Amino acid sequence: MESLRELQLVELDLLKELLRVCSEHNLTVWVDGGTMLGAVRHKGFIPWDDDIDVIMPRHDYDTLLQHGNDWFSGPYFLQSAYSDPGYFRGHAQLRNDNTAAIRPSEAYRKFNQGIFVDIFALDGCPDNPQELEDLSRDTLHSLRLLKAVDLDVLYSGRLLQVFRKARMRRRGRKSGFINMYSAIEDRLRQVDMDAVRNWANISFSGSRLLFDRHLFDDTVYMDFEDIKVPLPAGYDRYLRILYGDDYMTPRQDPTEHGELVVSTTRSWREVAPEVCRQWRKGTMKRLVNKLRKK
Repeated sequence: MESLRELQLVELDLLKELLRVCSEHNLTVWVDGGTMLGAVRHKGFIPWDDDIDVIMPRHDYDTLLQHGNDWFSGPYFLQSAYSDPGYFRGHAQLRNDNTAAIRPSEAYRKFNQGIFVDIFALDGCPDNPQELEDLSRDTLHSLRLLKAVDLDVLYSGRLLQVFRKARMRRRGRKSGFINMYSAIEDRLRQVDMDAVRNWANISFSGSRLLFDRHLFDDTVYMDFEDIKVPLPAGYDRYLRILYGDDYMTPRQDPTEHGELVVSTTRSWREVAPEVCRQWRKGTMKRLVNKLRKK
């Protein structure tokens, strides 16, 4: 694997391209999560961080997905359930097609697995707590089911998900998988973002993290490496909700993507079969170890 810095530089290039497209087409976007924290605290990447996150209001997110691959050209690829068959995550990713960032347990999957920037959608939260809980629960449950559609349960070691996979395939044969995915997002769109108190990234974190919508009334720009990046003007409150009141005190938490097999110089199309072969060799050993632990 290349160095963390080499990975960060590819991600930074992806971010620059994404911000260029959003600026050109008047789409609102803000850096999110550890990327926002990095801008505020380090003026760049958190030294041990291995990814970049951005977030967009639902309308702008939808517009990007609708037109994105007309606005991007190789090696950049805007990945979503609508542009890449079998990719049913609740958020989009901008990928570099000439690179690799492969989770070994998913190396058999056929969707694009280049180095990426995560793109999340902000949705309105119903003010009624029970309505919000129902929306959050149903959204996350449906997305988990969809992700199991083409799961290789033996390869991944997730044997119990065979039941989830069978259930999902029965449902998918009736209405179509992409229609099921669209229905999830349609339900999120039904909440008027201008008429509720809070927004949230429901399709990723459910109702766990709620943000007053007025945190996003304005945008400010901060240094991030060699560029300026957009943050919601209420970033201080946002970061306190995410990381606590002491967010300016560095602490090294485990990275989100530490298990990825990364190459900044070889395409995922070349690397994935190699990763797949290596993973298959250890499949039985991992399963035996799991059974012993039980």
